[in-house]
Amino acid sequence: MDGIFFLVLAFLVAFSSIKLSYYGDALSKQTKLGSAFIGGLLIASITSLPEFITSISAVLINNPALSFGDILGSNMFNIFVLSLYNIWFFKQNLFKNTNKKYIIECVILITEYLLILVATYINFVDIVTVSLLFMYFLYTIKVIKNKNEEIDSSFNEKYIGIKFIFFSIVLIVLSILLTLEADKITHIYPKISSSSIGAILLGITTSLPEVVSTYALIKYKNYNMAISNILGSNIFNFLVLAISDIFIRNNHIYNYSDSYSYMYLFGGIIITTLLLMCIYKKKHLLLLSIIMSLSYLLVWYFQFR
Repeated sequence: MDGIFFLVLAFLVAFSSIKLSYYGDALSKQTKLGSAFIGGLLIASITSLPEFITSISAVLINNPALSFGDILGSNMFNIFVLSLYNIWFFKQNLFKNTNKKYIIECVILITEYLLILVATYINFVDIVTVSLLFMYFLYTIKVIKNKNEEIDSSFNEKYIGIKFIFFSIVLIVLSILLTLEADKITHIYPKISSSSIGAILLGITTSLPEVVSTYALIKYKNYNMAISNILGSNIFNFLVLAISDIFIRNNHIYNYSDSYSYMYLFGGIIITTLLLMCIYKKKHLLLLSIIMSLSYLLVWYFQFR
């Protein structure tokens, strides 16, 4: 029954997140916000709301490893999905039609991965948390500077603000329930670590909004927004990790890493670097996408070997 209830919650979280993304997009179109701002900041933060709620909830119920695994698993899964989409829609030239400006986001992510990796070995974690907060601030400034001031006059949806708030509340409640259910599963299956449960169950489930919204953007041939949505979500997730660390007393979230966490840290660095190569070089895109996909699947394999 626990597995069925978890799947039901996962479906409801995905549905609510999609609706929230739609109304957030609509709200942006009516308030002079451009596509870069919508994809990279607004939609990215909206669809990452499940990660935020589940991670904070995991810390509050004294299971920080679940939060750590959730963030690392979500970030790697997001890029894995992007690589699958490039294979699936290869004739649409996803990465060839992507602006090279998103290299900066890839560099930010790789730097954050390295900082977190070092923090698991060396005790300068306060600096890492502050750095993650500061890097998100710099990212926000970059996105705002690229904002345009056009309004889509053809879009006229009523009560956007009310609908946005409603689905925000629904998503918060569902995300907390999802975290509690995942925590229950860790006790039912004690042989599986909390970080693995977070990386697999929560990591994939809370990434469903990004998966669906990115798919829709690619279908609409809005490739830049699709890329910015994924990268913006991953950068936001590391902000969530920093905030989660603040909620932990007398310890730091980076100290809850285990061998499975390191798989996702190194795996995240590898596939983000491969994504950077795709955006910058725009060569061997199919091969690089296959390697990205296999890298993620190998991490899964070693989890259960």
